[in-house]
Amino acid sequence: MLAGFSLTIALLITVLLGAAATAWLWLVRRRQEETAAGIGALADMRWREFSRLVVEALQTRGFEAESIEQTLERGPQAELRLRRDGRTWLLACKLAAARSRLGVATVRELTDSVRFNGAAGGLLATPARIDADARKAADGLELFDGNALWALVGPMLPASLRDDLTANARRRSVRETALAWVGALVLGVAAGFVPALMQDDPAAATPVEAPAAPTPAQPASTGPQVPVADPSLAAPADPNREQFERGEVIHAIAALPWVERVMWSTSSTLVIQQREDVDQHDVHEVCNVLARYDALRASRLQLQPPAASERKVRFLQCRAY
Repeated sequence: MLAGFSLTIALLITVLLGAAATAWLWLVRRRQEETAAGIGALADMRWREFSRLVVEALQTRGFEAESIEQTLERGPQAELRLRRDGRTWLLACKLAAARSRLGVATVRELTDSVRFNGAAGGLLATPARIDADARKAADGLELFDGNALWALVGPMLPASLRDDLTANARRRSVRETALAWVGALVLGVAAGFVPALMQDDPAAATPVEAPAAPTPAQPASTGPQVPVADPSLAAPADPNREQFERGEVIHAIAALPWVERVMWSTSSTLVIQQREDVDQHDVHEVCNVLARYDALRASRLQLQPPAASERKVRFLQCRAY
């Protein structure tokens, strides 16, 4: 045994660190890995397969699907209609990468659709992360992402897939546990030499305060200082730009005095319920809003006449003006 080496301290530090790391890796980290892998598997599904899985999971919570096959034919932009306790609910299944984020525009679009259709509420399911601002805008919506989505849909996955996810997470935990114990042993051995080092170094008992380093003189200013832009502060690209623009269009047009309600019925058709009959000049106001967005300026307008009007529904396209 090396002189001054404390085997007791070395064993104590090794056991404490190794046990703490093992508990965290198996009770916390392993579940996180299994959940992340499961959400990744959901993100790799096709939209139709993912939507059907969510609907089946919601059926265990009292929801029933209304003509799901016809709704699925309308594509990812459509909301699925569900029934619970005799009332209609709208379900939006947004398939996206597990590491991406869902913004405010998507949540507001579902909120507007729930209000426009007079539904009792709405549900949004996505493998992506719903950011904090979007959660604040979710007025009365039930949001399923991350752990909430996995708790809802995970039990519906095939047993073979769940077993594979569990086995992969266990193998990773075994490797990480072995590395953690090696690290704990290294730290424990290092801690065992501390008493010997403290005995051999008399200066450790009487530390001497080092003199403060002189503050370097500031160079004289020779002209106006130009702030240097921090590249880390550059705004990241918005992966949901088009959805955000759709939300801006809805809020801008809803502010017009002759508009009662507005919503996107499809990705290329904007439905406007009129409060009163309008002429061509008023329609140009809508076109001016759409003209701000390259991806939306060619959208088709579906003008719904007021309830007491004798006019028929009109379909227009702003790009033709």
